[in-house]
Amino acid sequence: MVKHVKTKKKDAEKAKKKILEASAFDTRYQLQKDKNFIYFPVKKDVDGLKLVDKRGVKQSKKVTSLKEVLIKHLTKTEMAELVSSFDIIGDIAIIEIPPLLEQKKTLIGQALLEAHSNIHSVFQKKSGREGVYRTIPLELIAGENRFETIYLEHGVRLKLDVSKVYFSVRLSEERKRIASLVENGEHIAGLFAGVGPFPLVIAKTKQCKIYAVELNPIAVNYMKQNIILNQKKLKGQIVPIQGDAREIVKTIPKCDRVLMPLPKGAADFLDSAINVCKPNGIIHFYQFAKDDSLYEDATKKILNAAKKAGRKATIINKKVVRPYSPRMSQVVLDFKIT
Repeated sequence: MVKHVKTKKKDAEKAKKKILEASAFDTRYQLQKDKNFIYFPVKKDVDGLKLVDKRGVKQSKKVTSLKEVLIKHLTKTEMAELVSSFDIIGDIAIIEIPPLLEQKKTLIGQALLEAHSNIHSVFQKKSGREGVYRTIPLELIAGENRFETIYLEHGVRLKLDVSKVYFSVRLSEERKRIASLVENGEHIAGLFAGVGPFPLVIAKTKQCKIYAVELNPIAVNYMKQNIILNQKKLKGQIVPIQGDAREIVKTIPKCDRVLMPLPKGAADFLDSAINVCKPNGIIHFYQFAKDDSLYEDATKKILNAAKKAGRKATIINKKVVRPYSPRMSQVVLDFKIT
């Protein structure tokens, strides 16, 4: 017998949300339905939800790749155009559809649902990031019509609306790297903090104080929710602040470390980051760069900004964070400011 959450069909969405927040789904089994109720298989108790013992129905063996599903439905030319990489944020998938396959977007969305049982909604990117908040225009092509989800990373739960805030799953390992560098007792200025992924991953393991600065008020609201959602496991303190980083850094104490995970336009804030950083503090600066000259432009910008502020910058580490396009990558330069 397997534990199941028993809920009326009209309450199923609320129950599923609670189960997701508790990371309690037992993915080995299928959900079940009868005339009046839905039964969600779970691996532990979930506060506020009724549990019943019920015979579990094992998940059937499924294909595990998008191409494996679509190979019977697309021509060789169409398969060659297919973008097989996509982002999964919680239970939402976001994918690019090439113009040649625009008429097949619903088929592609359904194929993603078939190949990945953990995905419940599939959205197509309609264009690149737009506006001051760097959000992506999205169109539902399969599954549930909702933008809000909960994403789990390094033991931290992040609630967000994928249509209204900037968020990149591809910085997961970078967030882990930065957290490993932080020492207990640090004061950190987390600029461009979004819904809080960098601050939360850091504060989960380090006793520090992070001033998490974000311009987008919707993202700040989610950050506050995420602090509450993870508060029992946080060792550090996060202070969410809504506003322009240039102005906010004038109001907070000098910090041991500054995070600048804004890949486009972060250079415009280098002077603010340098001014809020203590002598011998560390700044982590991110930007997009051409693959044939990954660090030259960023290094020049850092050294010029430091000189203008009457400080000295020493590059202590530089690395590619992730590929961005065929000839572009996102890079990070860690530098000490004295």
